[in-house]
Amino acid sequence: MLGNQENIIAIMGPSGSGKSRIIDTLAHTNWSGPGLANVTQKIQSVKTTLKSRNGKGVQVTLVDTPGFGDTHKSDLQILEMIADWLEQNYRKGVCLTGIIYLARITDNRITGDSFRCMKMFGKLCGGAEQLAKRVAFVTTMWDKIQHNVGTGREMALRDVLRPMLDRGARVLRSNNTRTSNQQIVLDLIDLTASQPHPVLMQEEMVDQARPLIETEAAQMLFDQFQILLSKHKATLKDLEEIARRSNDSNLREDLELERQKIEKELNDTFAEAKKLKLSWAQRLLAFFRKSVRFFEFDSS
Repeated sequence: MLGNQENIIAIMGPSGSGKSRIIDTLAHTNWSGPGLANVTQKIQSVKTTLKSRNGKGVQVTLVDTPGFGDTHKSDLQILEMIADWLEQNYRKGVCLTGIIYLARITDNRITGDSFRCMKMFGKLCGGAEQLAKRVAFVTTMWDKIQHNVGTGREMALRDVLRPMLDRGARVLRSNNTRTSNQQIVLDLIDLTASQPHPVLMQEEMVDQARPLIETEAAQMLFDQFQILLSKHKATLKDLEEIARRSNDSNLREDLELERQKIEKELNDTFAEAKKLKLSWAQRLLAFFRKSVRFFEFDSS
């Protein structure tokens, strides 16, 4: 468990965005080596000392988190891990000093998994201005793309993130060096010298005593599962129709294998969605809680 007087920076982002690599450059760890053993499977932290511009040492705890979109764990499992870590530490009086969210500049468009991960991050954090100022969206992998192409994608990213940027969040670049990454962390600490602020999920689960399934992030994940279920069902229907019309035995075999794969994904998605499905009473309770928050805000 972490202490409540530390500079604590969480590194978040989709799987493969370079979270462990950034920590390696700052803390001289080896978390980003090849192989499954080095894919972040759990939340882990490391303490390190960074040197500020005036030469003073700054103690920092860097927290590496598993990324949504991981091929080895479901998004629900990842959310449960992050929620448990946030809840346990908040109950000990620990809030994050800042959050670095990594985005690959090599991603062609901000759609699919990338967009879903950003939405999940937004729901987990909430839109409070006190928190937005503690968030830095950091683009990675600039060495793998032409500069002008990357600049265009960075502008598109800013458009997507405009609501949080307007509240004080920033978009920065990492060139994968210790100097670059150290400055990102130190600037984040300098700009957040005031009392740390809990993320929305901590307020929901601790201050409001909500179970995970009633949090904004979990409900967004459930909505995404519903969309995914519809897509899987439509794909299965198309495959069955193509197979029915085809006389090619090899094609029919390939289609059957694909059908089995999609059916498994469908069943897995359904099982995950079922865990997050709220009962009618729970939905009603969640509605009234939202209404109370609205009227409290409106009356002020």
